[in-house]
Amino acid sequence: MEEGAARAASFEANAAAVNPGKVAGFWVRILADTLDGLILFAVGWLLALPFRSLFLRLGERGVFIGLAISMAYTGVLQSRFGSGRTLGKRLLGLRVVRPDGTLMSLDRSLVRYAMMGLLVYQGAVAQAVAAVLPFAGLKVLETIAGAIAIVLALGCVFVVPFHPLKRGLHDILAGTIVIRGAMPDPGYIAARTNGRRDRRILIGAAVLAALAVAATVAGSNRMSSFGIVKELTQLKTPLAAMGVRNVNVLIARPGRIGSTVIAYGVIPPRADGGEPAWDELHATFVKAVKAAPPPASNADGIGTDLRTGFSIGIYKSYRRRVLLENARTGAIIEAHDSSE
Repeated sequence: MEEGAARAASFEANAAAVNPGKVAGFWVRILADTLDGLILFAVGWLLALPFRSLFLRLGERGVFIGLAISMAYTGVLQSRFGSGRTLGKRLLGLRVVRPDGTLMSLDRSLVRYAMMGLLVYQGAVAQAVAAVLPFAGLKVLETIAGAIAIVLALGCVFVVPFHPLKRGLHDILAGTIVIRGAMPDPGYIAARTNGRRDRRILIGAAVLAALAVAATVAGSNRMSSFGIVKELTQLKTPLAAMGVRNVNVLIARPGRIGSTVIAYGVIPPRADGGEPAWDELHATFVKAVKAAPPPASNADGIGTDLRTGFSIGIYKSYRRRVLLENARTGAIIEAHDSSE
């Protein structure tokens, strides 16, 4: 048996020498990630069948379930425990390895996934940080996480096609490359490895992230100087008191009919399974806006954009209702329901 395994290993080594693999290109990696996304979506859909009532009670907090599943799926399979391959990568003949051809340890694989995971689960990360640091404010943390996610998208996605070894920021940080087929010729890898260049990419990403966060904070302070942030915070209270979660209120200028005050939020499911109080919530918000000081009370339109349902990150199911009315006449300008 050992002799057969040795013969097979020798055959693979000779095949690799005759027909060495290559570094995986940008588009095939995108395709593999898309396949993995579809696989995770199918897992989420299947889980929602028996656990829908539980997910409805969790609402948007269920996103941590998807985060855990995604981290386990990607982190484990791309480590040495999964031979460096998620199912999507396996279907396309891709593998994540170190430049010397060895596989990643589990901790290194989880670090690599964390860089990409923030792009998808930035809202969940902001919620987790807000639970530990409630004084920071969820909306501020979501905005900061969004700014960092933009930098990560640039580094982890758009750097790949221009790097000689098709490495993204997550590859550089974890010390990996993605190959297609057998391991490429070591001389090919060595000729295109440049530690100084990769360090510059890491430093540039860190500087860009710091600038993005600074710009976000400056923008928030600028809004505060105009009295807008305080006004929006006050307008969240009536809906939050009626149980609406993650309330966010914006003043859009100009809107379809001029300036418009719009409230966004998630309605928890009713215990009896009944219909959410869409109209009552809208009427409550309209009353609060009209009673508020300017600039909210001077708005030409008042609207609510509310959802009910759940999200586990890899799968979501929402019903959404949008109501927009003329602040002067009360006439309904827009009213529609949709599913997500």
